[in-house]
Amino acid sequence: MADFQVSSELLGIYLEDARSHLEALDHCLLTLEREGLDTEVVAAVLGPLHTLKGNSGMMGFGAIKDYVHRLEDVFARVSEGALGLSPALFDRLFEGASALRDAVERACQKGSEQSALESDRSVLDELLRGAGEAPLATTGPALPAVPAPAPAVPAVPEARRAVGTRHVATRSNVVRVDFAQLDALLNLVGELIIHRTKLDQTGRELAERLGSRDAGRELMAAVQQVANVSSQLQETVMDIRMLPVRHVFERFPRMVRDLARQQGKEIELILEGEGTRIDKAIIDEMGEPLVHLVRNAVDHGIESPAARVARGKTPTGTILLSAAQESNHVVITIMDDGAGIDASRVRQRAIQRGLLKADTQLSERELVQLIFSPGFSTSDEVSELSGRGVGLDVVLKSIERLNGLVEVETVPGVGSKFIIELPLTLAIISALLVDVSGRVYALPLGSVVESIKFNPYEVQTISGRPTLRLRDEIVPLVRLSTLFSLPESQGGKQYAVVLGRGDKRLGLVVDRLRGQQEVVIKALDVNVAGAAAGMPMAGATIMGDGRVVLILDVAALFEGRRHLRTTEEAAELPAAGR
Repeated sequence: MADFQVSSELLGIYLEDARSHLEALDHCLLTLEREGLDTEVVAAVLGPLHTLKGNSGMMGFGAIKDYVHRLEDVFARVSEGALGLSPALFDRLFEGASALRDAVERACQKGSEQSALESDRSVLDELLRGAGEAPLATTGPALPAVPAPAPAVPAVPEARRAVGTRHVATRSNVVRVDFAQLDALLNLVGELIIHRTKLDQTGRELAERLGSRDAGRELMAAVQQVANVSSQLQETVMDIRMLPVRHVFERFPRMVRDLARQQGKEIELILEGEGTRIDKAIIDEMGEPLVHLVRNAVDHGIESPAARVARGKTPTGTILLSAAQESNHVVITIMDDGAGIDASRVRQRAIQRGLLKADTQLSERELVQLIFSPGFSTSDEVSELSGRGVGLDVVLKSIERLNGLVEVETVPGVGSKFIIELPLTLAIISALLVDVSGRVYALPLGSVVESIKFNPYEVQTISGRPTLRLRDEIVPLVRLSTLFSLPESQGGKQYAVVLGRGDKRLGLVVDRLRGQQEVVIKALDVNVAGAAAGMPMAGATIMGDGRVVLILDVAALFEGRRHLRTTEEAAELPAAGR
C-alpha cells in the first residue's frame, strides 16, 4: 500500500474507526484491572484489535499493525493464564495503549507513520518471552536487542502521560448512524412530501373560495412556507445519504496492481471524478459490476508489454476509471487503451454458442453488445479471471437492477470504453405523470427524451410492428393500455412519450400528459409483485389525493424481459395509414 496515495477522507474514516477500537481497548484494561481476569472481556477486545490491525495494514501503517498483532498475542496469553495480571502489567499495557493512540493520531495527521513503536514493541516482546512464547518476526524495522526484564517497572515519561490525557478531550465531527435509520427518516420525508402536495392542493382551493381576503393570502403564504421547509428537509436528508464514489474507486489501485503483476502486464490506473456524489444504496451495489469491468479491462483489454510495443504502443497500458454527474444521473466510464473488441470474433462466438443465427445481419455496434449475453465469453481458456461467461452478464443485470444502463464503445487495436449511467438516487425521483384509460402512471423523467402529439393515420407498420416517424428516425410504438389490459381510447389525437435508453428509442402511447412531479418510490408488496410479474412495474407512489400510482420500469419496456405484450400481439393501434 505504500505505493498508493491515501486520501484525507479515507484517513478520516480510518481514524474514527481506530478511535472506537482504542476506546474498546481502554475499557477492557479498566475492566480487567477492576474485576480481575474475565475471558469474555478479553475475547471481546480481540475483535476490535483484529479489525484495527487489518485496517492499519490496508493503510500502509506497518508498525501500528505489528504492534497491534503483538498486543493480540499478549491478550491471548492472558486469557490462557500464561501471563498473570499484575499492577506492573497494567502499567505497561496502559502505557502501550497511549503510545498506540499517539501513533495512530500522528499517522493520520501527517498521512504516514511518524513512530516505529520500537521500544513499545520490545516491551510486549519481553512480556511474551516471560510467558514462554517467542514473538514473531516483525515486518517493520529490525528491533534492537531486548534487555532482561527490569525488576521494577520504569516510570511512564511525562510526555507519554500528556498523550494519555490529551485523547480524552479529542473532538469528533462524525456521528455513526445505522443506514436503516436514514431509510426510515427518508420514508417519513416521503410521507411529508405526499401530504405537502395534498396541503398545497387544498390550500389553493380554499384560497380561491376566500378570494382576496387576508385569510386567503395568509393561508397560501403558510402553505408556501411549509413547502419550502419540506423541500429543504428533503434535500438535506438526500444529501446525508450521498457519498463520493471515492469509497468504491479506492478499492481498485491495489487490485489492478496485483492483477497486472499476476499477468506480467504493466498497467497504470487513472482515477477521475472521485468526488462525484451518489446515493449510498447505489454505491453499495455498484462495486461488483465495476470489479468485473476493471478485471475485464486488465484481462481482455490491456495487452502484454511485448505485444503493445509490437503494435507501436507504450509498454504500459492505461485504464481510466472516471465519474461525472450529468443532470440527475451519474456517468461512470471504464476506458482502456488495449486491444479493443473484434466484432467478427464476437459474431463467430455468438453463432457457436447458439446466441445468433448465421444468417442474422447485425451492425457492428449491435454485435459488440452481445458480450453482455449470459454465458458469453471470447476467451479460449478458463482462468481465474475469465472464460466462464459470467462477468459481463452480471454487470448488465446489476446495472439494470439499479435502473441504470451500460453501453460499450470500441475500436479494434485502439481500446474500449464501457459507459454506465446510474440515477443519483433510488428513493425520490422526478416523474412524468400520464393518463391512460382514466388511470395515472408515472415514468422516470430521466428516461424521457420528448413527448409528441400524433394522429392515428401517422402510424406505419414496419416488419409487423407499429412505428412512428420522428424526424429522420423510426420509433417503435407500444400502447400502454395494451400492456395493462385496459380499454382503448376512441379516436382523436394521442400522445407518444419517447423513452431513451442509450441510443435506443421507444414511443409509449398514452391518452394525456399530466405534468412533472417529484415522487417517492415505494417498493411493491411481495404478493403484488408476484401477481404482476409480467408487468413493467418498478414500484409505486402515493399522490396527494391518496391515489396509488404505478411507476413503470423503463428497462422492462425496452428489453421485453418480462414477456411484455406489444401492440402486434394484442390490440393494435388504429390501422389508418397502413
